[in-house]
Amino acid sequence: MLTLKQADRLAVQFKEKLQNLSPDKLARQSRFVRRAPRKITPINFLIGFFITVLTGANALSALAATIGLLCGCKISKQAIDKRIQASALKFLELVLAAALASTAKTKRQPVYSQALKPFKRVLVQDSTHLTLDPKLAEHFPGSRNQTNKKRAMLKIQTVIDLIAEQFCHFELTAFIKNDQKASPMILQILQAGDLIIRDLGYFALATITAIQRGGAYFLSRLRYGVALYEGDGETPLDLLATVKKFGRLDIDVYVGAKEKLRARLIALPLPDDIAAERRRKAKANRDRRLKPSKEHLELLGWEIFITNVERDVFTAERIAEIYDLRWRIEIVFKSWKSHFSLANVPRASAIRVQSYIYAMLIFVAMFQTYMYVQLYQAHYQKNSQQLSLLKLARFFKEHIWALILFFQTPEELTPQKLLEQIFYHCVYETRTDRRNYTEKIAALS
Repeated sequence: MLTLKQADRLAVQFKEKLQNLSPDKLARQSRFVRRAPRKITPINFLIGFFITVLTGANALSALAATIGLLCGCKISKQAIDKRIQASALKFLELVLAAALASTAKTKRQPVYSQALKPFKRVLVQDSTHLTLDPKLAEHFPGSRNQTNKKRAMLKIQTVIDLIAEQFCHFELTAFIKNDQKASPMILQILQAGDLIIRDLGYFALATITAIQRGGAYFLSRLRYGVALYEGDGETPLDLLATVKKFGRLDIDVYVGAKEKLRARLIALPLPDDIAAERRRKAKANRDRRLKPSKEHLELLGWEIFITNVERDVFTAERIAEIYDLRWRIEIVFKSWKSHFSLANVPRASAIRVQSYIYAMLIFVAMFQTYMYVQLYQAHYQKNSQQLSLLKLARFFKEHIWALILFFQTPEELTPQKLLEQIFYHCVYETRTDRRNYTEKIAALS
């Protein structure tokens, strides 16, 4: 049972962890602070940013009032505006790097399935994009509309470890840098023993080859049109003819005309309704350059993967189930935009926009590890109920002021009562029509 002392400790942990990142030291290192601050301390600058981002009150006046309440003094919006310069952005970048390094050192307990234990980490890379004030198109070039007017957009490239429910890497890029170009980013953090799950958007044989050479494992959908060779490495493989002949495949092949990457090729037939929907979407693609051929449309009737995971670790069917886990990152992005106001970017300077986003990323990195994971474990161990990330994010969004005040003065409130509210409102509902994420992972055992 979760005791009052444990609850109290959990409640103040977020601020303690933030303080453990040495924000004062990082503020001096970035030149955000050059002498002892009289009003705006680095820790309150961070917490004030978190509150205004989460509440969607991103005007300078709201940020000034929030930091003023935290500091117990009056601060003008002009004073805040002067502080949000290049040095403030550098400070937030350093804090984010420190937050990721800190969460990486935490105990890795949230493995919900024995099936994932052969791997050190299970990494998924994906991106989400934000639309900005058109005036920032020079800094963050985006797509063009029907009148050929350039938009301002940026992408947040994200890597998450599904075993630890932990963020490993963030990077802000221009929207025009597509995911395939961002594919090698994963190599910056790759460790031997990792399993990398790749979406088609990140399919790049050079990167996949580098993953294998690094002693890690890959699982990726196969991009249509990539050259395939039989086990001798020389005879071209007619994929459509082969899957039509056998119905399903689990064979060793060589991938790529130049790379000749040895891999396991898996093809599993899809139900007719799902195959029909995939073909409909392919035909309706807005990019006319991607008009699918008859062969391509036929192959959409199968799920086709390449991997270097051995058969004694995962069967072909298990490969498809494991790949389906990558959708977890889409749930994460939804929590950011629906409940943490990430898409509510202020119409402001490039530096202030980036500061807004970095502050949000610091918060979500720490929230994921020090709030969601620990609350999940505490509640699951007590009564086997699973905590929903989306529901917990919504709870924080709706009650952020009470929670922040709670973090500030826990001795004046009742931690157990707050946790009872979280555990009551934020667990998954019992459903018979589909399984939630943690049920999917548990089913892999």
